[in-house]
Amino acid sequence: MDGKEKQNQYAIQMNKLKKATYNEFYYEAIFIEYAIFEDRLESLLKHAKIAITDKEGRPFKISVKLNKVKSRKEFQDAYIKKHITIEMLDKIKAWKEQRDKLIHSLMKNTLNEEDLKNIALQGECLVKKFCNKSKLVNNYLDNKQ
Repeated sequence: MDGKEKQNQYAIQMNKLKKATYNEFYYEAIFIEYAIFEDRLESLLKHAKIAITDKEGRPFKISVKLNKVKSRKEFQDAYIKKHITIEMLDKIKAWKEQRDKLIHSLMKNTLNEEDLKNIALQGECLVKKFCNKSKLVNNYLDNKQ
């Protein structure tokens, strides 16, 4: 997928996310949010010229990507740390953990509807911020090399 197609796909997914939360389709919103986090983290790694797969060619899980962005020297630059803070990465990790619990409790009928709504809305805010910040950092990494 080239840059224009990717940009168009992002616009489509962000629009779907907005509609999903507005219409209270919180599972759909969470599904889209997770995919966007995965993609943006992968993009950061690619722009930093860091591998995005393990030795067997399997893509890294979101938790591994978060840890790489948090700890690798390529992301320790002051400009990058100003935009992609440890606090932001920790919030994404906490959101992912809430999302995982939600998914695992789905069939046990232990889900609180208010929790579902909060996870979806919190994810939407985090996604918007992370998308903006990752774009700034990707541009910075591209210009730095």
